[in-house]
Amino acid sequence: MALKAEFSIMGGLAVSAIVYAIHTNATPPQADIRALPQNTPDIEKSERAASWISAGVVGGVSLIAKDPNIFVMGAVAIVGMAWWTRHSNYVVGTAGKFLSPEDSAKAGTANSGPVMAETEQYIPFQDSSEFSR
Repeated sequence: MALKAEFSIMGGLAVSAIVYAIHTNATPPQADIRALPQNTPDIEKSERAASWISAGVVGGVSLIAKDPNIFVMGAVAIVGMAWWTRHSNYVVGTAGKFLSPEDSAKAGTANSGPVMAETEQYIPFQDSSEFSR
């Protein structure tokens, strides 16, 4: 007892938008994920939580609507968002190369942050006489 085609597509798009909203609220922006060290465990945990919440929403809505097309479109959105987040988590930000968790463990680069250059010390007021009148 599926919905009519136009309602089925609109329902699938709505569920896909909900999946996108769940993932964008549960995980950091993709630029921030790429700036972090690759294979960050917190990103993996938040991505998995977002995927499970999304799976529950997609399953619930498709069962209520009794339409398999909503389920398929929602599942594609979940897989796409999970892949996008995982890919960003496994890319080395400085080199732009993809490293699997095994490769990063072999290279010893897992959870190593960027090296910061030495900077000059900032002193806000050299002398208070410049403000006296």
